[in-house]
Amino acid sequence: LLLCTEPLAGCLMLRQAAMARGHRLPLLGYFGVALLNSCPPEDLPLFWAAFAEVIGPRTTAQAEAIFAVNNLILSEQVYFQTGQRMPYVRAHGLYTGMSYTPFKASEVLVWRAPLFVYSTTQCAVYRFLQGMPDYPINFRFVEESESVPYSEMAQYKAVVLFPWDHALMTFYELYSAGIPLMLPATEWMYRFLYQRGQLSVGERLYQSIMPGHTPPHSEFASEEEFKENPGPPKPASGLATAKAARGVAEDVLTRAMDAQDLESAKQYIKAALELMQDMRYFLTVAENRTDEDSSTSMGAVRRSRPAEVAAPRATAPVSSAAKPTGPWHPYTPFQMSTRDSNDWTRMRKGGWWLRRGVRFDAMRYWYQFSDFARFPGLQYFENLPELFCLSRSLDVRAAAEKMRRHNQETLVHSVAFWVSSFVELLGKETSADNVAT
Repeated sequence: LLLCTEPLAGCLMLRQAAMARGHRLPLLGYFGVALLNSCPPEDLPLFWAAFAEVIGPRTTAQAEAIFAVNNLILSEQVYFQTGQRMPYVRAHGLYTGMSYTPFKASEVLVWRAPLFVYSTTQCAVYRFLQGMPDYPINFRFVEESESVPYSEMAQYKAVVLFPWDHALMTFYELYSAGIPLMLPATEWMYRFLYQRGQLSVGERLYQSIMPGHTPPHSEFASEEEFKENPGPPKPASGLATAKAARGVAEDVLTRAMDAQDLESAKQYIKAALELMQDMRYFLTVAENRTDEDSSTSMGAVRRSRPAEVAAPRATAPVSSAAKPTGPWHPYTPFQMSTRDSNDWTRMRKGGWWLRRGVRFDAMRYWYQFSDFARFPGLQYFENLPELFCLSRSLDVRAAAEKMRRHNQETLVHSVAFWVSSFVELLGKETSADNVAT
C-alpha cells in the first residue's frame, strides 16, 4: 500500500514504477494543494492518463486508489477539473501530543506568518503597549528563526494566527489541542489567504481540465477578465513599484535611527533590508527581464514563460463523470487569482506589490468554505484595538469547550473514513479491527 500526499504526480509515478515490475500497489492519497502541483508541463498528458487509470472502473474487487483532501476548496477545484469528488477529511495533527494548559494566562502568542502584515502588526502592537503600560496581557511574537516547542505553545492563553493559506497544518495542530485561536475577521482574512496560498494559482497548467471532462458552468466565470492584463508585469509597473519600495525603505530606516531601543531598531532595519531585496525583482520587471529567474526577500521568483502553449490532450480513456444537475458555484474555484498570475511571484512579497486584477468578489465567496470560517469556537477581531479587547476578555473555557466538541465529532468521521479506506484497498482479508490497531 502506497500512502502518499503531494505532489500527486509523484504518487502516480511511484505506482507506475511498481506496476512495471509486476507489483500491484494500491494508492491512498491525502492532498492539501492543487491537483497539478509540481507536475512538469511537458508531462501533463502522462499525468492525466495515469490519473484516469486509477479512477477508472474497477477490474477487481479491490479499489486501486482512494483519494481525500483536507479542505473543501480543493475538493471543488478537483471536481471542476475532473468531475470526480475527492471527499473532505479534516486534518487533526494529533501527533503533537498537545493539550491546552494555560499556565501563561497573561500571555498571548502571535504565530509567525510570511505576510507583510505580520511585521506591521508587531510594530503597531508594541506602539500600543507603550501607551498602555498597565495593560495586563503580554504579546509574544514568534520570530522567523525561532522554534517554539509544542508543550510551550499549549501554555499560552491564546494564539493569534494570520493565515496565508486555506489549510494550514499549524491551524489544525493548535485547534486539535483546544488552544483558543484569535483570527482576523472576514474583511482581513480573505485578503491574506490568497497572498501565497497553494490553491490560489492562476496558471493555465494548474487549471488544466481532464480530457473528456466538461467543467460545470459558473455564472460569473469571466466577470472580471476585462480588468486583467495578460502576460508578465509591464516595465513601467516595475519601475513605479521599485520607486515606491525605495521610498518606504528610506522611511523605515529613518524610524530605525529614531528608535528608542535596540530591538525596535533591529526590526526596522530588517524590514528595510527585505524591501531592498524585493527591489531586485521590481527592477527585473522594470528592465523587461522577466524571462530570467529573479528573487525577492522571500526567495526565488520563477521566470515568466514568453508564450503559453496549449497542452496536448491525453488519449487515455476516462470514466464517466457526474454532470451537475443544477446551479453550481457562481465563481470557479480558481477565480481568486488572475489567469496569468505566477504562483512563485505571488507567493513572495514582491508579488504583493505588483499584483493586478484582484478578484474580491470571488475571494469573499470562496472564503466561506475555508475551515477558518467554518470551525466553531474561533475568535475574530476586526482591527487591532479589538484584538486588545478580545485578548483581555476572552472566555478561554467556553472557546476550548466548543473546539473540544468539534474535535471529537470530526475525529469519529476521520477514523471511519481511513479505516474503511484501508479495508477497501487491502481487501476482505483485512478486518477493520486490524486496521484500527
